[in-house]
Amino acid sequence: MQFLLADSGIAGLLTALGIDGKALALNAAAFLVVVWVMGRFVYPPLMKAIDAKRDELEATAKAKTAADQQLQQAEAAAAKIIAEARSAADAVVAESRDEADQRIKTAERKAEQQADRIVTEAREQLAQDVAQARRLLKAETAQLVVSATEAVLGDKLDDQRDAGLVARALEKQQV
Repeated sequence: MQFLLADSGIAGLLTALGIDGKALALNAAAFLVVVWVMGRFVYPPLMKAIDAKRDELEATAKAKTAADQQLQQAEAAAAKIIAEARSAADAVVAESRDEADQRIKTAERKAEQQADRIVTEAREQLAQDVAQARRLLKAETAQLVVSATEAVLGDKLDDQRDAGLVARALEKQQV
């Protein structure tokens, strides 16, 4: 190589700068061998690993985006289900209240009917008791009139005359 450098006048320049031409050529050749070895054996697997890692990161980012979307959809669905459940619960509560109101009204109607029946029965019983008391009073009054008449007249009348006398006396009292 020296013959190439000597012909061009570069060898003198390199020597003036303190650079050994042989060492430079040898270092250049070693550099080219290292670049070739790196390009042939190191860079392709390294680039594959970097590409694989990049692809993995992109896939992870896509999966995260998809998971975020699914989470938002699930939260929206959960909110919808909760709203529907609340609506259904409110409907059940309203229905229960309506049913309770109906049962209360039915019970009140039954209680009123029972009270009316009890009052009616009591009035009927009272009317029967009053009628019976009047009959008893009438009979006792008739007996008293007969006793009083016997005392006044001094003798006993027969049953037929007693009944006629009592009937007239009672007619006079009612008028």
